[in-house]
Order: sequence, then C-alpha cells, then structure tokens
Amino acid sequence: MKQFQYALFILAIFLLQGFRLSANTYQYEGQTIEKIQILNGNQKSAQPIDENAIKARLKTKENSLFTHSSFDQDLKLLATEFDHVEPIMEPSERKIRLTLKVWPKPRIRIIRWAGNERIKTEGLQKELKIKPLTVFDRLAFNKAFQALKAYYVKQGFFEAQLDYSVNWNEIANEVEIDINIQEGRAGKIKKICFRNFTTEEKAELLDQMVTKEYSFLTSWLTEEGTYREEAMQHDQYQILNYLHNKGYADASVDIKIEEASQKDRIFILITAHKGRCYHFGKVTFEGNTLFDEKQIENLLTFKEGMQYSPEGIVSSVKNIANYYGRRGYIEAYVDYEPRLDPENGSYSLHLKIHEGKQYFVGLIKVLGNCSTETSVILHETLLVPGQVFNAHKLHLTEERLKNIGYFKNVNVYAVKSQSCELGENYRDLHIEVEETSTGRFGLAVGYSTIESLFGNISITENNFSYKGLGTLLRTGYGGLRGGGELLNLNATIGSKSRSYSLSWAKPFFMDTPWTVGFDIERSNNRYLSSDYTIDASQFVLHAVYNVNDFLRAGVHYRLRDSRVHLDHPHEASPILRREAKNGGIISALGSSLIYDSSDSPTYPRKGFKSRVDVEVAGLGGRHHFGSLAYINSYYIPVEKSGVLKFRADFRFIQPFGHTSEETLPLDEKLYLGGNSTIRGYRSYRLGPQFEDGEPRGGLSLQLYSAEYAHAFNGRMEGFVFCDAGYLSGNTWDFGGLNTSVGLGTRLKVLANGPPLTIGMGFPLNAQNRSEVKRFFLTIGGQF
Repeated sequence: MKQFQYALFILAIFLLQGFRLSANTYQYEGQTIEKIQILNGNQKSAQPIDENAIKARLKTKENSLFTHSSFDQDLKLLATEFDHVEPIMEPSERKIRLTLKVWPKPRIRIIRWAGNERIKTEGLQKELKIKPLTVFDRLAFNKAFQALKAYYVKQGFFEAQLDYSVNWNEIANEVEIDINIQEGRAGKIKKICFRNFTTEEKAELLDQMVTKEYSFLTSWLTEEGTYREEAMQHDQYQILNYLHNKGYADASVDIKIEEASQKDRIFILITAHKGRCYHFGKVTFEGNTLFDEKQIENLLTFKEGMQYSPEGIVSSVKNIANYYGRRGYIEAYVDYEPRLDPENGSYSLHLKIHEGKQYFVGLIKVLGNCSTETSVILHETLLVPGQVFNAHKLHLTEERLKNIGYFKNVNVYAVKSQSCELGENYRDLHIEVEETSTGRFGLAVGYSTIESLFGNISITENNFSYKGLGTLLRTGYGGLRGGGELLNLNATIGSKSRSYSLSWAKPFFMDTPWTVGFDIERSNNRYLSSDYTIDASQFVLHAVYNVNDFLRAGVHYRLRDSRVHLDHPHEASPILRREAKNGGIISALGSSLIYDSSDSPTYPRKGFKSRVDVEVAGLGGRHHFGSLAYINSYYIPVEKSGVLKFRADFRFIQPFGHTSEETLPLDEKLYLGGNSTIRGYRSYRLGPQFEDGEPRGGLSLQLYSAEYAHAFNGRMEGFVFCDAGYLSGNTWDFGGLNTSVGLGTRLKVLANGPPLTIGMGFPLNAQNRSEVKRFFLTIGGQF
C-alpha cells in the first residue's frame, strides 16, 4: 500500500512538472539556443557526467532553433538513461540557455529478503530476475516485483502480501532494497463446496466459474486449482447473477476459505442465501403501431409465470429492437419498467416501444483502407444502396469484415445522408477500418508415428494482390497487398517425405461469387513403403461457387506427373517391378459439391459436413479412369463438454480404356490403415498387398468411425473410438470390415499450437501382427 501511495505521489509530481514545463517551453519556440549545460543533479555524488556524449545524442543543439517536439523527444531519451531529469531554461537577450540536471541511475548494492519461510531465497531471487550490483531502474524493478507477486499466488499463497523499500546512499549512488514478505496461508483448492444449491445448479456453476479445483493430472498444464482473489470476486458476481436469473432477486452469496486436513490444501465454501423466488407477471405494451401485441409477444424469451430473469428482459428488449431494425426502423428502441408485486411474488413488466421512422440505404463509404482495395471491402458488405436499411445485415457486415483478418478494428454504422438528392428517410453506411498485418511466417517442428520428425516453413499473405508484381520495383513489397487474395508458400521436410507447394486463390473473381485459384506442388515421399520413393509434380486449377452460407459447388482441372523409384529393383517382387512403371501424366477434370453446417472449421461440436467429388481422367495423358468420393462427418453435442463424432467415407475408382487395376499408378490408388483412418492398424497396411507384404492399394474404400470426446478443460480432452473399414482391389466391392476400438487424449501444450494426440488402438480382427500398431502419437509445435 505504501509503495502504491508513493507511486501516486511521484506520478502527480511528474504530471505537474510536465504541465508546467510544457507551458513554459512553448514560449521559447523558435528562439536560438545559446548554450546547453549538463549537470549532475546529485551534488553529493562524485560520479562523473560525460557532458559531450550526452549532447551528441540530443536533437536539441547549441546555436540552433528551439522546437518543443525535438526537446520533448530528448527528455524521453534521457528519462530512459537516467533516474531523473530536471530541465531549466533561462532567457538571455532573445536567446535561451538550457541546463539539464540529470541524476544517474544508482547501482543495487544488496537485496535483502525477509519473511519468506516456505519458499527459499534462491528461488525468489531467480524469479525476480534482477540481481545485486546491477543498475537500478524503477520501472523495470516494479515490473519484476509484480511478477514476483504473481509467482507467490501461482504457488498457492493466496494471502501473500509483498512490499519493498529502497534506501538510497547519495554519496555512493547506491541503493539497498528490502523486500518484506508475509506469506500467510497456502494451499491448492482441494474442493469447492456449495451450500443451498441444487445438484443441477452446482454442475452449471462449476462449468461457468473461473476458479477450479486442483487436479494432479492436469493442473500442471492448465494452472488451475490456485486461489486468486480477483478470480474469486468475478465468480462471486457470476454466481449472484446466476441466482438472480433463476428468480432469486434478493439473493446474496458468501464465500469462505477453510484449511483442509491435507497439507497445503484448502476448501472454498460457497453459501447461497436465496430468499424468495419471483416469477414474471403480466406484460403490457405501449407505442407499437406497426406490429400487434401478438407479434411482439412472440419475441419475448419468457412467459407469464416463468422465473423472473433480468437477462430474459434484456434479451427480449434486444429481440424487439432487432425485429424493428431488420425492417428499416434502425432507430427503434424499447424502454422497460419492472414492477414488483410483493403479495404475489411477481414482477410485471411494461414495455414502451419507440418505433421511429423507416430508413433506406443511401451511399456506402469506406474509410481508413490504405492498402486494401475498396472493392474487396464492398464484397463483404450485405447492404445495397436503395434497399430497406437492415440493422441485422449491418452487424453481419461488421462481423464478416472482422473475420477476414485484414483489419485490427472495424466499425460499421449508419449516418444521416449528406446527399441532397436523397430524402430524410435515407441513411448512409460508413465502414471504418484499421488495417493490420496480414502476412505470416511460420516455422514449425513436429513428430508423428508415421513421419517421425519433420519440419515446416510457410509464408502466407491473406491480402495479396497479383497486380503489385508488375510494379514491384517501383512500389516495393507494399504493392503486393490489398487485393484480397490468398497466397501461400509451403515447404515440409521429414524423414520420409519432402514437399514444396505454392497456392493462390482470389475470392469474388471478376466481381462474381466465384473463388478461382491454383495449386502447384512438388513432392517426394516414402509413406507407402521404405522400398520405393514416389516423385510427383502436380498442378490444379480450381473454381468454387458459393451457393449459400452452407453449400458450395466447385470444378477443377488436375495435371499430374509421377514416377516410382525402386531402391533395390532386383530384390523387388515381379508385380511391384511391373507396377512401378505405371507412372506418367494424368490429365483430369472434376467437380465437387460441399455442404457444411458445422459451428467451427477447426474444432466443430455440432453440425454436418458432406462432400461429393467426381473426377474423370483421360483428357490427354497416359491414364484413363473415373473416381467418386462421398465423405460425411456428423457432430452431436453432449451436454456442455462432450461431443459425438460420426464419419462415413466411400471412395471408388473405375479404370477404363487401356487402364486397369494393374496399370493404374500406385499414388492414385486408395490406401487404408493408420492414424487418420483406422487407428490401431499400421499405416496403409490393410487391403491388397504385393508378394513381399508391401501395400499395393485398392480401387474401392469404405470407412466408418464413431468417437466420443470429452473436454476436461480448455486444453485437455479425452476420447474413445471405434473405427472400421474395408479396402478392395475391385471397384464397387463391399466386404468384411477391419475393426478397432481404443482411447486417447488430446493436449493443447501451446495455446495457439496444434494439439498433442496420444492414443492406443486395439484391432479386433487383424490378420497378422504386421498389420498392428496399437500406439499412435502426433505432436507439433511452433517456435
């Protein structure tokens, strides 16, 4: 507390001095500086001041004109080098003399610790990260000291009080720092106990609270289970708000901490004093002339007789305002007045609606875009000039612009139209954006049971402009931004593969709903077998049409050239030697239909994904075949922490002409087994094989999978699964399924990185031991 008061006092002095200095320096603007003198403000110290070295770093020079902006920058520079700076200005015959008193930063002579009984001084000194015999910087020390406080809380000392004092020896220009600690009680949260709550209320509150119970298995990763005062205050408010919305408008909540019998463990006791449970009474309306009461009642999130809820009132008022806003009444708002009836234990509600006028969209203006083309922003805009002004579309436009990732801040709002030709019932749409960096450089390293160790380098620009290539020498790299295009360069090098790719895509191609792009890839891999390598080059030209928010249709053209290189041709089986010669050029045309209603592109919890792909190869090239793929995923949420996942894939290849199963390239065939298909089986080992047991690939594949995943917290989930599939060398063949069951866990080791997945699969009907690989692991990390 003393340190806080001291800091406020220093800040007040600094602000007063700064205000006085600012007022004084402006009167000298443009005057000639006759002399600059640098003095040591600590007169008791014999420490020398290198006046010439300081002057050389200043923008303010002798015999030059004084400017307030340059002098302000000089003071900021000196403030980083010295403990304190005091400027003095003296007029002299239309000139000024400038004296700068500087106090050199003192050195830390010693740091003394007192009161720490359960954490050793060596550990605290390491956490402080500031050592004796170094320069004392007040701001840096305060930052380190706050980190030290946080360390104590992290160790479970929820009552810890830390303070420090500084003793300054002016003659030696040294400081002695005394750090005083009152550790108080310590303990991890063994259990959170609820009193006067139902079982359902306990479960819901535990899910909402920031404070969690300590877990030996997961707290090392999540840092949960530590008591924090600010988090507990937040939870107390959350619990109180929860009770109020359950109808207990008079509720209060008490929270106490009790020590457990186990050492370094505590109980948190949460007691509710609920009081009477109130209900909604009659709801009345006033001011609605456009819509009748029945229409307005349908927008309410509650009915008469339901438990009273402030959040229910707020959400209902919002629904009514949105209902009007979608029909052009964008200035409509609702006043509400709850009225208590103590005898019946109910709250009646009177809603007064202010409808306002109906408005239409006027001009659309884009502001703040320095690099991004205006057309790119307008493509994301759902409002069209002349249409009825829809407030919901206004909010959706703002969300769409935020989600494309080009801007740090987005603000979309309506203003009174400035056009004289438009009437009073028009409102212009202003779109203000603040651009951000859209380029990313990624460097990653990972490990998997398939690839072993691998590394990845990627360069991505989400707001690329191909037009800047022609003016690159004149405009620089800045000209390559602003077109709304996606450009990605990627290189992955592992123990079994190497791949290099370039991808480009342009949404709203030629102002149409089409997204057009291409992919170029060069790869070399030994995934299928350690006895041979597949070298391939591929070019794909693709276009996708957004039918609606859930459905997309696409077409593509694929040109591929591949070669198989045997490591030991004379040791390979005759069939493998023959089929290794099946490489060559493939020229194929295909189409796709994609449906996606899931709630997340990366970690969906509900919704349905379905995709149909059809491709025909034979438009030139060496090989002729048709392929069909029908891929489905279905997600069902289970309560708040679980999700059921179902998958069903069907893939078929039909050779025709002079192409057959024996002459189809190995890298065009289908393979089954491994982490991404049937867990517990060795990668690619199911289905047809060569004589030496190496995978040969098939023409028809079916895969089924069911998984239940349960999130224990934001960074750890466990899962159980059942996988089954069949791979055949004949097209349209359905046979006996290879099945496995298993379990595993996914850990978010890094908050923004990929999860670490560890699991065990247990095949139920493996033909031999060579097909089995029970343990699977995938890990990746960025640095």
